[in-house]
Amino acid sequence: MDKKQQTRKQILAAAWQLFAEQGYAQTSTRQIAIAAQVATGTVFSHFPTKLDLLKEGLQDKLDETLACASQTDQLDNPKDRLLHYASHLYQFYLEQKEFSRELFRELIWQWDDLEAELEDFKHTLFSRSHYNPIAANLLMDCYFMTLLDGLHGQQNQQTMLNNLHDKLALIAL
Repeated sequence: MDKKQQTRKQILAAAWQLFAEQGYAQTSTRQIAIAAQVATGTVFSHFPTKLDLLKEGLQDKLDETLACASQTDQLDNPKDRLLHYASHLYQFYLEQKEFSRELFRELIWQWDDLEAELEDFKHTLFSRSHYNPIAANLLMDCYFMTLLDGLHGQQNQQTMLNNLHDKLALIAL
């Protein structure tokens, strides 16, 4: 890893830590620079906006979570596969519930940036069966509404998975 990549990684790690500790809105780019031990201009040379830091940090964490889940994914049915991945993803979001709420507040309207990742995930769910775009969208609707409901309330991971299971049971694939 060259110095530029190392600096970028250092900035991202510092930002993610501060976002988790203080909240996204309460964290300034100056604080990120101090924590990363770089100049504020260096932060902006790697990440044009604070939102870019949030998006890339989230993507890195989600990639790690999905990679971990894929190691034990041996299912064929897209609904079963979604439940498998959701068990890992819901745990990730619930471990940092307040921060996860902030993430969604900031990212909900960043659809263009998230669309490619969601498409990849839908194709992952259907990679062992015939891809049906309407069914894939319906699965995502169930997944995200269950996630948002769980983050809003006092649900634990198992309750969220049970709710998702019940919703998916109503879908014929």
